[in-house]
Amino acid sequence: MSSFTKVSVSEQPHSKRGDDSMIKTLSAIRTTIVLSIFLLTMTVLSLPSVSVAAQSTTILHSYDAFIQDRLSNGLEIYKQDAMSFQVTEIAVSQQNIKNDALILENLQQIEFEIEAPASGLYYMALTYQDVTESILPVSVEMTVNGEMQYQEMQNLEFKSLWQREKEVQRDRYNNEISPDIHKVNQAVTSYLTARNGYHNEPLLISLQAGTNKIELTSTEGTLNLLIIHLLGQDEVPVLNAESDPTVEVEGDVSVTIQAEQVYMQNSSSIRPGTAFNDSLTPYNNEHRVLNFLDGASFRYANDQIIYQVEVPTAGYYFVSLHYQQDARVDFPVFVNVSLNGQIPSESLINQALPYSASYQDVTFINQSTQSDLPIYFEEGINELSFQITLNPVKNVLERTESLIKDIQALSLQIENLLGGSVDTNRDIDLEDYISGIPEQLLVWADELALLQDEVIALTKIESTPGAFQQLKLAETQLRDLGETPRKIGNRWNELAKGGASVTAHLATLLQEATDNGVSIDEIVIHQTEKPAISQVGFIEGISNSFQRFFQSFSSQDYDVANDSDNLQVWVNRPRQYIEIMQQMIDQNFTVETGIQVDLSIMPDQNKLILANSSGNEPDVALGVGYALPFDLAIRGALADLTQFDGFEDVATNYSKNLLIPAAIGESVYAMPETMNFYVLFYRKDILDSLSLPIPDTMQELVNLLPALKQRGMSAFYPTATLGTSFKIFPWTMPMIYQSGGDFYTDSILETGLATDATIEGMRDLTDLFTIYSLPVDVPSFYQQFRDGSIPIGISDFGTYLMILNAAPEIANLWDIALVPGVENEEGEVQRWTSGGAESSIMFSDSERKDEAWEFMQWWLSAEVQTEFGVLLQTTYGREYMWNTANLEAFAELPWSTSHKNVILEQSQWIAEVPRTLGGYMVEREVSRLYTSVVVDGENLRKSNDLSIKRINREVLRKLEEFGYIVNGEWVMPYEMPNIENLLVEEGMSNDD
Repeated sequence: MSSFTKVSVSEQPHSKRGDDSMIKTLSAIRTTIVLSIFLLTMTVLSLPSVSVAAQSTTILHSYDAFIQDRLSNGLEIYKQDAMSFQVTEIAVSQQNIKNDALILENLQQIEFEIEAPASGLYYMALTYQDVTESILPVSVEMTVNGEMQYQEMQNLEFKSLWQREKEVQRDRYNNEISPDIHKVNQAVTSYLTARNGYHNEPLLISLQAGTNKIELTSTEGTLNLLIIHLLGQDEVPVLNAESDPTVEVEGDVSVTIQAEQVYMQNSSSIRPGTAFNDSLTPYNNEHRVLNFLDGASFRYANDQIIYQVEVPTAGYYFVSLHYQQDARVDFPVFVNVSLNGQIPSESLINQALPYSASYQDVTFINQSTQSDLPIYFEEGINELSFQITLNPVKNVLERTESLIKDIQALSLQIENLLGGSVDTNRDIDLEDYISGIPEQLLVWADELALLQDEVIALTKIESTPGAFQQLKLAETQLRDLGETPRKIGNRWNELAKGGASVTAHLATLLQEATDNGVSIDEIVIHQTEKPAISQVGFIEGISNSFQRFFQSFSSQDYDVANDSDNLQVWVNRPRQYIEIMQQMIDQNFTVETGIQVDLSIMPDQNKLILANSSGNEPDVALGVGYALPFDLAIRGALADLTQFDGFEDVATNYSKNLLIPAAIGESVYAMPETMNFYVLFYRKDILDSLSLPIPDTMQELVNLLPALKQRGMSAFYPTATLGTSFKIFPWTMPMIYQSGGDFYTDSILETGLATDATIEGMRDLTDLFTIYSLPVDVPSFYQQFRDGSIPIGISDFGTYLMILNAAPEIANLWDIALVPGVENEEGEVQRWTSGGAESSIMFSDSERKDEAWEFMQWWLSAEVQTEFGVLLQTTYGREYMWNTANLEAFAELPWSTSHKNVILEQSQWIAEVPRTLGGYMVEREVSRLYTSVVVDGENLRKSNDLSIKRINREVLRKLEEFGYIVNGEWVMPYEMPNIENLLVEEGMSNDD
């Protein structure tokens, strides 16, 4: 293939160093030219100094700004009686009506019309049933009369209620494990609420007098809508909490609830936990017992737990918790407390649970008097609920988000003026070109100081709490820059570039603010002053400690042990994964087959070779890095899986090229378990604001660069990871394969690096950096994607996890697409990327090969992989995403539907470099070749010739070492992986 069209966006780096004085002279001339052009452009075009996001033609207001605007224009909040509308009567079309419900299908749209008595602001609630099989909440976009009124309407979330089974389950080691959970099959009424948890009250919508058309579009999940409610502010419980009672609490009743026994919850991942902590109840020295509500799962804004509390007599009671809150250092987590669906009194809004590194007792208090708060319970069963809220720090977090955008805008202005790199030899007074920078920096520093005062007021300490130290760091940094204005030109990247910048500190604050984990041991409803919470005496505590110490010398759960007749399976994963796997095996696989399986935590996958040589290897190993099976197989340690019945049925579940790294000739020695997919990440807000399309080819990506470079932004390619470090095949292979090249030929002694297609692909790869000036060193694409300095780039599953779960400030502002490729002569875009991650292997010395294969077939099946992926997320939370390589199972995982569709389509373009003898030298030399051209400025062909010589020499040496060549003669053939022939023989066509 031909190279990209050369559209230069910056000068090509020099490969030779000139005279120092000449360089300085050229630098000075360049600086003068750049500044002159900038000033001329600013004068003639009068370019506004605004952030990138502000250039968008369609700007959605925040909820607060929208409501304030409507109120200032004379609209009022509705205060009359509530109105309810049966959806069957107001639906625009009867097409989606079924069983008295209006069905909102996944990724579909519905419309209904409601009559408002007057123009004004209304609270809306929906009565619905979530009929989605997924554990994800239903997400909906909403418009009113064709208008999306504020940002929060882009992603409204409607949660379901969940219940765990009451019967506690135990694993084979007699440890208690979390019971199964299921969705409660009942109608739920929910207000429109903000996902970020900043508002305690529901969201208002603006309606005109008369008919209003409402459109709901599902972005995830299916809803059966039953009733639409319009309410006034007198109908909303959180707005009508009564004054705090001041009565005396009489009586001696005390009721204790074990917090791990939640009645209902609004998130499937909230779970009980086990801990060897004798301050918890119950406690056992030998076995794990469920003894607290795990704060690692009850942690996000709007998470809600509901308990059933039965009291013998109606009256006033105190509510106390035995809890631990170590998520927010020196700062409380806030909860809204409801009783029977209502907030009993105003102090139960934003009730604080102070920071505590260990378990302690707290009683809900009257926030005005700081005395214990009486709460009225009805006789019999009451429903007591706690919901996490971020409302007390709403202003701090919103102002932080705003400051990030403002600081990024200033950083962009400075970068447009000075260029993309910091020149420490230049001393430029930015005041001559952009006035007021020092003053603005100090204004921001003062604002951050005020925000610190705001959070200090919510604590009992006199300095900035640890949970908000990023405010202090950012303030100090801004103040230092503002007080040394002549240094700003040399330090401007401290504003919004890199992990130590001001915006990075503030973004980290926003990320950490989402973690509000509270672990609860017991809840006590009591009328006595001191709650009857279980306490451990000093002597008992010492005794428990000694018992646990001696227990540690005995056999531990999931230890590696080969002295059993059971099938031995080593797993290269954490204990949380193994507990679920063992439970599934014992409850399903062993029951169905009679085969007993022992799972063990693998100490180190690299010791599998040693374990094999010493005769201590397992029968099966799971979670093995995809590059390792070749090293084991070439030494005869692994079984050829193609010899087993049903191999082709298992192989059809995967992208066929995932088999290549574990193939030698037409034998396959490992099956893929997970995949590390690559996709294109892009910031929707930034590309939309610049009217830039999503690139389909690498040429189109290159065409975006001038517009991005003009604004101090760029794109990311994976070889920029870790700068000049070693470049692995998944980073260097794609563009070579997309150009029709390869690293190998049919003969192992002839590397493919000498072919024209491979050289052309390598040139296209290096041109991205030498001609188009993509950044060569990106310490963290995730971080720069967050701050907007790199709004588009190709990356993998790890980046997907981080952006999805640890970048709340850009939620709904990003998306993924297919990897841009290279168009071939037939006009088809070649999108080849790597996908290998972890594999499953069977050892050749196993005496239980048939049982091992039956287990592998079961574990790798679509049904089991789907079940495991769902259990993992329901048990441990949304961030525990299982990236199974089984494509049928992947399609059923509880992930975003639109994202799954992109990933599944991209998976058809997975390619892998064969693992061969001496293959490490190919990977090493391709990395060196890239670095020599991109970093050192060497000639590609000349450097390539040297790589070819080194590769051929090392491959020959390895062939001699393994006995393929003796005295320069072939004594046995070395077969390159031939997946195409293998799959055809096994009955799989290329289309499969």
